[in-house]
Amino acid sequence: MSKRWLSVLPVFLTLLLFSATSSAQEIKAIEEGAKKEGRLNLYGSMREDEAKPVLDTFEKKYPGVKIDYFRSSDEKLASRILAEAKAKTYNFDALISSGSWDVKNLGMTLKWSPPSASGINPDLLDPDGMGTPVYINTNVMQYNTRLVAKADVPKSYEDLTHPKWKGKLCLEDSDFEWFVGLQASMGKEKALDLFKRIAANQPAIRNGHGLLSDLVSAGECPVAVSNYGNQVARAQKKGAPTDFVAVNPVVTLVVPAVVSKNGPHLNAAKLYVNWISSKEGQELIVKNGGRIPVRVDVDPDPPRLTKGLKLQVSKRLVGKELKDVQALYRQIWQGR
Repeated sequence: MSKRWLSVLPVFLTLLLFSATSSAQEIKAIEEGAKKEGRLNLYGSMREDEAKPVLDTFEKKYPGVKIDYFRSSDEKLASRILAEAKAKTYNFDALISSGSWDVKNLGMTLKWSPPSASGINPDLLDPDGMGTPVYINTNVMQYNTRLVAKADVPKSYEDLTHPKWKGKLCLEDSDFEWFVGLQASMGKEKALDLFKRIAANQPAIRNGHGLLSDLVSAGECPVAVSNYGNQVARAQKKGAPTDFVAVNPVVTLVVPAVVSKNGPHLNAAKLYVNWISSKEGQELIVKNGGRIPVRVDVDPDPPRLTKGLKLQVSKRLVGKELKDVQALYRQIWQGR
């Protein structure tokens, strides 16, 4: 160890101790405030059967806080929150959904980073400090292991342009971030040319990543051009004959939690966001729903969902940019 490092080591350790003490004091104050509030209005897109074990664990850990969970789609959640704001009812305290980015962009969220964020992969953090990553969705190619021989397993998106895949592909009807993400990594002109050549094989367009996974697992679609990695892993655990190929860089969507600026239970919201992004909370969402965690000290199940992959975070599309991308997506994949 160098003399220079030895000279600054006491200062470094003091700062580290001060930071840990400060974080502990902050969480203690938040916990006390949450118990006084006694309730948390949590909005999210996670299915009730998946969310319940997680919510039950939180309520057991913090018995003074009762969670009222409202579940819906990303778009409907954002619309509901906007309608509440217009009516000045301000019901939601925290939101965990891809739609969190939309609510953030409307200026309705609190700028706050929980102490547990120190364990999150820094590449996934919101530079504005308003959204706390909770889980990610990775875009991979899914295939049926009974219908696709090992020698034919696609290794790249380019492989899907081969005529042998005509009528054997499927694609989700709203993978807009994946669509834009590949353009960012490959270059727009090159990516659009690739998409058009894959589209010549007439992929079936379906709504929902879960449905897509079911179709591939059942053999109704041998290969999904793009699907979420955790959906494939979930099907594998059920014994389905399916697997995935991840093409680097892997387009990745961050699903964050945001805290309402005007919610009635601010401390309860902060307490939950800090907990769900902690090691304990992250291990639970992996165990109970197979979600892909955001922390560096928690592995997904299986680890290959992220291990060795180069994750490319795709931005959330809004406004005119989203409408333009939707139009181009449908023009290429659906011919309209």
